[in-house]
Amino acid sequence: MKVKAFWRIRYQVDVRARQFSVLTDEPVGFSGDDTGMMPTELFLSSIASCFCMALIYAAGKRQIEVEDMEVEVEGEKDLKNFRFTKLIVRVIRTVPSLTLEGLIEDARKYCFVSRTILDGCPIEYEVV
Repeated sequence: MKVKAFWRIRYQVDVRARQFSVLTDEPVGFSGDDTGMMPTELFLSSIASCFCMALIYAAGKRQIEVEDMEVEVEGEKDLKNFRFTKLIVRVIRTVPSLTLEGLIEDARKYCFVSRTILDGCPIEYEVV
């Protein structure tokens, strides 16, 4: 799996994966033009979308029919140290509580993004 990022102007970056692209930027208050989501918002989006898919996958494995699913992720930022200090995943209740608790437990195993964050993953930097 691979994505590429292409700088455009100021803080605008076009990120591409397969046939898709997303424009990222920073808000005006951070020297950007506010033309797209911030990379930190995409990071939270990756957690939210992957966990939502993991919940749907877990429901399918348990043969539970889901009509609606909503996941919200909030991150507390430490601007001085350029990192998140806390991530909160909220699953908006759309199925009975007991069922949802089991689905969340299963989804924690199936969510590729949150597992990578929790388990850690080395990053290598290369110049090509």
